[in-house]
Amino acid sequence: MPLGEAVTYLKFAVRRRFGSGVKVRFVDSASSEALTSEWKDERPFPLVIIDGVVFSKGTFAAGKIVQELRRRSNKG
Repeated sequence: MPLGEAVTYLKFAVRRRFGSGVKVRFVDSASSEALTSEWKDERPFPLVIIDGVVFSKGTFAAGKIVQELRRRSNKG
């Protein structure tokens, strides 16, 4: 599945499970946000960042991302 399609699927899955309180977005690695971030030198792409911290590198597994979001929301 192309990355753009995977991001769209993840947005849908997250909104369905968590409502509008959790945001999913794609950030280009050349953007000013990425270039000034704590994770600017992390590789390989894609990076999955949750609450400003690298959750995964080099893979984009929507199920694992949703599981982590669920774990964090249950933690309180």
